Amino acid sequence: MKQEKKVNSYLRGIKIIALACVIGGVIGGVTGAIRFVLLSRGVAVSGDWVLQQIRSVMTPLLGIIFAASVILGETSYRRLKATCEKQQTAEDEECDRLEYEEEKTGAFGTNLNVLSQVVSIFFLTFGYSMKYIEADDHAYSFLVACVIFVVSYIYIYFWQIRFVKLLQKTHPEKKGDLSSPKFQEQWLESCDEAEKEVIYQSAYKAYVTINRTIPLILIVVMVANLYFDTGMMAVVVLALVWMLAQFTYTGNCVKMKKNSLLFQKNRV
Repeated sequence: MKQEKKVNSYLRGIKIIALACVIGGVIGGVTGAIRFVLLSRGVAVSGDWVLQQIRSVMTPLLGIIFAASVILGETSYRRLKATCEKQQTAEDEECDRLEYEEEKTGAFGTNLNVLSQVVSIFFLTFGYSMKYIEADDHAYSFLVACVIFVVSYIYIYFWQIRFVKLLQKTHPEKKGDLSSPKFQEQWLESCDEAEKEVIYQSAYKAYVTINRTIPLILIVVMVANLYFDTGMMAVVVLALVWMLAQFTYTGNCVKMKKNSLLFQKNRV
């Protein structure tokens, strides 16, 4: 039997750190050179210049995002509805395939909603400043942008209600009211063991992805602050999200271990 080769974790860690330093140095040198060339040619690269460019197209961009959300949202909902209707009369093998299609279409619609919300917040934030609103009669255009933003969120909220109602109609065992703060717990309790296993594994992979991605994004934000003076708020928020994800995971692990220990003691 072939023995597994032992790995020196410390040596591998040093190699990773050295590689990261080289990559960081190359990125820093390239971005610094690009900045120097742009400045030498009189091209503005400050954060204020970026703000001005985005603010000039903020309202039409939000309108485009809203229109795209409605078109794609209704398309995915109709496709999901057709899939759910077919499940009512499908055989076992066909039903499994349709359940996969249901999951895939539902995931697309849900991801689309989140993407629409994030992008809308991103663009609206560029104009979310009293200094900007009160200058050069920007109040009206910003008000229109806010109305589009609110209407978009209302549409997404009701889309999600329709989505949940459709799934509950197809699967009557599913419980929960989306307007309730305990909807997630209610929905999870109504799932069978196989569905819960999928949820648990997916949640763990999401946690791992967050823990791997946020440090990289933090570095990008720090570099952006160095060159474009974007401020420290983004760094603070990302750091808080990182800590929240970590503390929530480890806290629940400890809590579940404690509950398991108490359960074992009560059995004895």
